[in-house]
Amino acid sequence: MLRRKSSVVAQNQNSPRNQNHNQSHNQINNAEQNTNSSNSSQISSTIASEPRSTPWRIKDFLKLPSAPKGSNSNTVSTSPTKSNVEQLVAPTTSTSISNTSANSNSAATSDSIPTSVSGCYCCGTLLTYPTKASKFRCSVCNTTNILAVAPENSAEGSNEAVHIISYDYVKKQVEKCLKYLNQSSDKSIHEVFEPLSDYLYDAFKNYHILSKSFKTRRSSQNQHYHTSKINYEEIHNTFLLLSKLPTKRPLYNALRGASHLLKRVYVFPKGNDASSYVWVLILMEIPFLSRSLLSPGDDSKAKSMIDVPEIKGLCYDILKRCIGILACIESVGAINYITSWYANLPTAEFAKKVDLLNLYITFHLKKYFYIANNPHLLRRTSSTAAYNASTSGSRTEDSHPTDREYSENVHIKEEIDAMNQETPNFTNQLALPTSYLGSFPARRNSKKNQSQEAKIKIYQYGNDWHIKTAAISLSFYLCANTYRVEKVSIASFYNSLVDFVNIKLDFDSWQTNKKSKFNSSSGENDLQQVIDYINGSTRGSTLHENASYYFCQYPFLITLGGKISILEYEARRQMERKAEEAFINSLDKRVALDIYFKVKVRRENIVQDSISAIKNNSNNLKKSLRVQFVNEPGVDVGGLKKEWFLLLTRALFNPQAGMVYNIEDSNYLWFNLVPIENFEMYYLLGAVLGLAIYNSTILDLHFPMALYKILLDKPVGLDDYKQLFPVSYGNLMKLKKYSTEELLALDLTFEVSYQDLFGKTYSAELIKDGRKIFVTAETRKSYIEKYTQFFLQEGIKKQITAFSSGFKNVIGGNGLSLFLPEEIQLLLCGSEEGGIDVDVLKSVTKYVGWKTPDDGADSTVVQWFWEYMCEINTQERKRLLMFVTGSDRVPATGIQNLSFKISSQGKDSNRLPVAHTCFNELGLYNYSSKEKLVDKLVTAVNESAGFGLK
Repeated sequence: MLRRKSSVVAQNQNSPRNQNHNQSHNQINNAEQNTNSSNSSQISSTIASEPRSTPWRIKDFLKLPSAPKGSNSNTVSTSPTKSNVEQLVAPTTSTSISNTSANSNSAATSDSIPTSVSGCYCCGTLLTYPTKASKFRCSVCNTTNILAVAPENSAEGSNEAVHIISYDYVKKQVEKCLKYLNQSSDKSIHEVFEPLSDYLYDAFKNYHILSKSFKTRRSSQNQHYHTSKINYEEIHNTFLLLSKLPTKRPLYNALRGASHLLKRVYVFPKGNDASSYVWVLILMEIPFLSRSLLSPGDDSKAKSMIDVPEIKGLCYDILKRCIGILACIESVGAINYITSWYANLPTAEFAKKVDLLNLYITFHLKKYFYIANNPHLLRRTSSTAAYNASTSGSRTEDSHPTDREYSENVHIKEEIDAMNQETPNFTNQLALPTSYLGSFPARRNSKKNQSQEAKIKIYQYGNDWHIKTAAISLSFYLCANTYRVEKVSIASFYNSLVDFVNIKLDFDSWQTNKKSKFNSSSGENDLQQVIDYINGSTRGSTLHENASYYFCQYPFLITLGGKISILEYEARRQMERKAEEAFINSLDKRVALDIYFKVKVRRENIVQDSISAIKNNSNNLKKSLRVQFVNEPGVDVGGLKKEWFLLLTRALFNPQAGMVYNIEDSNYLWFNLVPIENFEMYYLLGAVLGLAIYNSTILDLHFPMALYKILLDKPVGLDDYKQLFPVSYGNLMKLKKYSTEELLALDLTFEVSYQDLFGKTYSAELIKDGRKIFVTAETRKSYIEKYTQFFLQEGIKKQITAFSSGFKNVIGGNGLSLFLPEEIQLLLCGSEEGGIDVDVLKSVTKYVGWKTPDDGADSTVVQWFWEYMCEINTQERKRLLMFVTGSDRVPATGIQNLSFKISSQGKDSNRLPVAHTCFNELGLYNYSSKEKLVDKLVTAVNESAGFGLK
């Protein structure tokens, strides 16, 4: 039931609005993202492939009218039957503003006022408001949503013309003020700079002035995918200039004007016009927004004006509102343009924006982590906030809770600092996550510390619009990254503070939420959603299911280690269920239950024996793998398994086997167009890759990114063809420059020719009767698309089907959908980039065989070994790593997660060092000299092979 407090009321459902963004980012999870960089306009297939649906028809049945014609784009028109519809929670009231002159008493008592449903254009909260209202205010983020276009000549209350903002103009005004200050002393500094302060406030709070400011020279009026026409350097220089003035008022007023503008959002009828959001992008370029999210350091005094609390508070307010508005863009066309502009940013600037959004998420997650581990802080902070509110004395707009959240977060920080000073042993958890510092997040090894740390719960962040809008905005950059020539690392998008979230519960709740929506029928779901919305009901829902945000919706934030833990968790849960069934069956049949998947093979017949083992144990593939070679001694604790993978993949990937062939132009392996008759071999190939992931085994694979996209059911396109067939790609691109006459002279038809392993030529038609249809200027685009798809997918469909079936029989479920193709490649192949950091490897190495580990680390032979490791080059280090661990690749989660041991073999000897690949252990004798150590080690690395019992 609506509770009315004034003449016009907006009803807040306290749930971020269900819009196309959730469709686009669930596509990332469900591997539905299209990738085709040949045309920027096709970004819509990646960002939001589905247009906005028609308004809810169920409204007609419930007598719930839509918004007026002028604001159709604002009403909730996304069908609640879609998979991403969020649970609606109990309503609360929010303030609404209207220009109508209706009697307040009658409006408050009448139940016949027609209402409309819309989402706030800053936080996304679903609201109801009177249909005749011209604007409404959201109670969650305190943003006034104005259902109109901003008047062209309006300066928010001022009819005077305001000059366009530019660095040159601001610099001239600054020089005038400084000149007057030096020549006259009859005015204070604040009075001298007052005209500049007033100008900046008026300019930055004016939508039209700000939208036209900071333009590149010779900017056209038309939109372009390659540029936003914003002069980023001018923005940076302008704000840096203001930060160096003798008074902070000009800078403060500029930020205050921007904050004022962001609190009054005009809803634009031309949704496809990306230029409507240029002013937001300009404000996102303020160079010191990130300072508001960082701890001030040891010195409590502000070192510059940008560290003053008032400035930092305004920067935070601007940042959160800009992120919210960008995340709430519903127009596919506008998103396409903005994403394309991101893709064309310089690499350094692009990386800074990714770091900024991740830092913003970290800022909010820190609060929940502190409270989870220190519940008393919540009570103390709440009481302090209540006291401050009661003693403030005024009820201004700034007294809204959203305007106090920054100071409350800072207050929690101060509480933690105070606890650190009172209790020196108190663990300081305020350090930035390693993802923001640019290094790969290390997984914590201390089980004791993990058990003592309380995890962040879903109820804390599940309905936090700050985190959700930041994740949506960051997903635009993730999409833009796929179109960049120089891509940033996927690890740059990780937020290592997510490791402190109860990610397994997040995964379970996300799956439950998806299944409940999928299983409900369309009509029932429509009706129930609207009924629940009106009644504010959440019957039958748990606290977790009511969440509008799960980290698994935006898995690019989850570190690779976190995703691996989810994959292992899902597999373990499935295997426990199967183990229970097997145990019950074994009781009836009196058969012993084996907890391992055992593979017994002969070296000379390794392929056929492996096929038989996998086929006969299809229900045991997710068990821990144990390998035994017939008639060979050896207990498999890792080493035999590694050798089995090595020998089997060499046999399967050998071009002479006929399954794959090597492409000379790119040196990648790809599926043969003429397959071998036994498709079980392709099934085995897929199963082996799945087993390698589950058993944390790195393989020496030379496949392009297209293979890993196929494993995740992602589409492949021109970029993948270019990576695999670079010469052929260049020739196809040349066809775009030819006229129809030139194309006909080439005698090209919609038919392709190819050869098998023995040189026999085959042909295939790309379309029906393709051999009779010639390529012209009108059909060449279709020809290029059909040609590339034939070699990437269509021509090898049976091979791919068998290959994917084998892989998914081992790794199935929603856990796989959290990974990106680049991450699957990392899991299977390890990291080739960069060298082996000797210092990091040394820090994680364990020493056995000495009286104490410290004695081992300080021993002369170990010191010589590390000196030798520092002296050799990267390739020699990789060969030594291959000798000790069985692989020359660094683990996907980094060298810091490699288990590495050095053991003492006793006194000086002429024997070679011994490697136990089962344990990643190197055994060293106490050699008499460094030269002898190096000589023996080089010989062992270059000439060793075989297994034996210790």
